[in-house]
Amino acid sequence: MRVENHTDTKGWSDINHNDSKKPFGGRMPYVFVRENKIKWWVTVQGLNYNEVRLLTEKVSDQPENHDDREKKVEFSVPTWQILNGLEMMGYRVVTSSAIITGYSRHDTREFVWTMHKTHEDWEKSSK
Repeated sequence: MRVENHTDTKGWSDINHNDSKKPFGGRMPYVFVRENKIKWWVTVQGLNYNEVRLLTEKVSDQPENHDDREKKVEFSVPTWQILNGLEMMGYRVVTSSAIITGYSRHDTREFVWTMHKTHEDWEKSSK
């Protein structure tokens, strides 16, 4: 990261040349989907209220838990329905991985997907 002179009004810019004058408004084009094999719930984190409503319509089921402050919603539907719904909304899978700490009763067994929405789709959905 490169920091400008203290008297300069530009502020900062980073290696990717992101303009500091264009704030994202607290939104990022990334969404995290996590499937917990023990609880059988799918957690989606990073959607705003309108996107949660759209996803609810796409999967035809109401969320089990919804927290607007943390932008976190949990569904009790199969993961493929959530992933397909997010794909219809313009999100694409960037990475996926499994988190398995063991095979005992209280070990963690989760699968995580990181999804991204292109800048054009992101701008259209925020209007």
